[in-house]
Amino acid sequence: MYRFMAFPNFKKKAVTFSYDDGHINDARLVEILNKYNLKGTFNVCSYNLQNPSAKKLSLKQAKEVYGNTHEVAVHGERHLSLSDMSIATATNEILTDRKNLEKGFGKIVQGMAYANGDITEEYLTAVKACGIKYARAVVPSRRNFDLPTNWLYLTPTCHHDDPELFNLTEEFLNKPDRAYYWARRQRLFYIWGHASELDYNDGWEKIEKFCSLVGNRDDVWACTNMELYDYIKAYQSLEWSVENKFVYNPTSTTVYIEYFDNLYEIKSGKTVKIK
Repeated sequence: MYRFMAFPNFKKKAVTFSYDDGHINDARLVEILNKYNLKGTFNVCSYNLQNPSAKKLSLKQAKEVYGNTHEVAVHGERHLSLSDMSIATATNEILTDRKNLEKGFGKIVQGMAYANGDITEEYLTAVKACGIKYARAVVPSRRNFDLPTNWLYLTPTCHHDDPELFNLTEEFLNKPDRAYYWARRQRLFYIWGHASELDYNDGWEKIEKFCSLVGNRDDVWACTNMELYDYIKAYQSLEWSVENKFVYNPTSTTVYIEYFDNLYEIKSGKTVKIK
């Protein structure tokens, strides 16, 4: 099949960040992201926002730091491992955090990262019941640029302290895939960590170097985790005629596609004729 999704403005690469715990270092990290026109998702515990320590952001600080550019997502109200609780208590841990974040930031919150990376199949019922659309796990780095297939078990490309970080960055930016089909495949660099870790092992130098390489590029789409989710779901929602001569976009998101070497922009609510 010669039909491919492109990222916005026909880009083939995307980069997104996922950082946990609402640490005060998030302020410095956001400054770096903003410098290179990148976007991050910050997974925070609402209990800490309401009862900040010297190392954690208050709600007022977090609203100033993340602003309207970066995403805030659920991390559990008190950063407790879900498998240590009953399903009912786990549901409350997630839902309370979501409600508090939505009230505090004045926006819908439907993303998540599992506290302590803890999730088992039986607890996914609680995650789904709370209206969570995607959730990031903590697993060994996959070290590839594949798009998500299981939205409730997102696996990042690598941690910011991965020894292969810059080899992966070079591959992501400059090395084409070998097969013709895969050369058209979209690439996602999904990096994660805790801003508190950036104080060690030259973390700040590494993250700034990475951002300087992937940011401010015409061929890379910078997105939050939720923007990535919404865009891919919009592409998957396109409706095609039987012979692929027309395509209709029922979503509110403009979608970009490549079909037999032709590029098409399919705006919200529009039907486009395919040549």
